[in-house]
Amino acid sequence: MFGLPAWLAVIPVLAFVIFIHELGHFLTAKRFGIKVTEFGFGFPPRLLGVRHGETTYTLNLLPLGGFVKMVGEEDPTDPRSFARQSVLKRVIVLCAGVAVNFIVPVAIFTVLFTLPQDTLFESVIVTNVAPRSPAEAGGLRPGDTIISVNGQRIDNRNELRQEVFTRLGSSTELTVRRGPPISGLSSSPELATIETLTVVPRFNPPDLTVVEVLTDPERQVTLAEARRIDPDTSIGDTVRQGEIGFWMSVANQRIIKRSHAPWKAFPMAVDHLWNVLLITKNGIVRWIVGGPDPFIGHVGIAQVTGEVLRAGISPIFEWIAIISISLGIVNILPIPPLDGGRLMFVLLEWVRRGRRISPKREGLVHMVGFVMLISLIVVMNYRDIVRLLNGESFIR
Repeated sequence: MFGLPAWLAVIPVLAFVIFIHELGHFLTAKRFGIKVTEFGFGFPPRLLGVRHGETTYTLNLLPLGGFVKMVGEEDPTDPRSFARQSVLKRVIVLCAGVAVNFIVPVAIFTVLFTLPQDTLFESVIVTNVAPRSPAEAGGLRPGDTIISVNGQRIDNRNELRQEVFTRLGSSTELTVRRGPPISGLSSSPELATIETLTVVPRFNPPDLTVVEVLTDPERQVTLAEARRIDPDTSIGDTVRQGEIGFWMSVANQRIIKRSHAPWKAFPMAVDHLWNVLLITKNGIVRWIVGGPDPFIGHVGIAQVTGEVLRAGISPIFEWIAIISISLGIVNILPIPPLDGGRLMFVLLEWVRRGRRISPKREGLVHMVGFVMLISLIVVMNYRDIVRLLNGESFIR
């Protein structure tokens, strides 16, 4: 639009999710009578400010966040200060931003599930099974058609990947339709059977080196086994396995418009939110045990936003919801000066039966945390730029 780069769409996307987060803090603070002196978007230096009542609304130069400045955030001397409020009220104010970042995505998902959407339906068929993989241990065979995961119907390969990723490290049931094992018989539905297999998806699937003679089963695969998967494989090649360890093809593809009644769309939206949280958690655990880095900075978010924008209106709204959820997750972490870091001090005061950490010491901790947070943002964006220059995709 207007000849502008698609990645510039990240500005309104971030502006929206930051605004609703800070609005949660602002409204609850006002509701409890806490004096709010500034409602800011971005980090200083200030570009402009408008005063209304006792609050100044500001737009700042660095669009990397936002803040609600309340009187006495560490010092309870002012009767309308944040620190003067009860522990419960302070917890509510601190958690309100995160709560809004979760509530708005549920609303977005509900609307998207209610509206008619083009949905891909396809049969997901196992073509090969990796040796010494969870798929092989669970009894999965080439020719099996995957119907559901833990009772959740699978309509396409993307749904399969999502359902599997939410269950990394956990016992998972795959329901498959299996044709007759005797060659020459018709594979008609009347002769097929439905079976349920149990597998445990891996956090960090191995990349196996193709060798002539197997000496290390954890890191190697024989040439004969590899050529069952890809006939063109040679000695020294790498065989990449997935979380379960099978390769798939698809058949019977068709696009169908599908929508759901609002009373069905809402629980589906809540379930989708939960899946996003599980995928985020599993991505972090996978990284800890040696898997790929799941983190991206503002540059990466801008790049993905541009790619999603080209896909249509519905994907961009879903991406806004995911960014909002991510912002909520980050802010609840016990890292000063994020909401979770401030919440940690409030809960520490409660554990100490009302004895506060000195305002000077708490302020120093938040200042150090702020410097570290900005440094981390700079490092993540530098890595994003390197990945961009190397032509790597931010969408996995």
